[in-house]
Amino acid sequence: MLVKYRDDYEKTTMGLLSFLPDFHNMKHLKAEMDWYTDGSGRQMYLWRNNHNQFTGVVGFELEDQFVLIRLLVLSPQERNDSTRKAILDAVAELFPEKRVMGTIATTPMIMRWRNIDGH
Repeated sequence: MLVKYRDDYEKTTMGLLSFLPDFHNMKHLKAEMDWYTDGSGRQMYLWRNNHNQFTGVVGFELEDQFVLIRLLVLSPQERNDSTRKAILDAVAELFPEKRVMGTIATTPMIMRWRNIDGH
């Protein structure tokens, strides 16, 4: 289940984002958090698994006709196509009128998701 980011999830979110090599540096990690929380059209959601634990983060930008997935980070035990699919399905359900798209880095993941269900 997707849960919209709020300040009391900061430590959990930072912990999940630190799985990405770019965010091992605390300065870069904090800058990324600020970028999502300070900018209009940018949103971050946490993924809560069936055991009620936060195990992932998805960050995206909302545009007029599409949602641009900028990052999707999962804890090691959740790194699989079915979890990615569930998260991307949930994003698509949040914004049914918008097309889900990816950046250069996230496009391969988006294409796998599209091929699974024909999104």
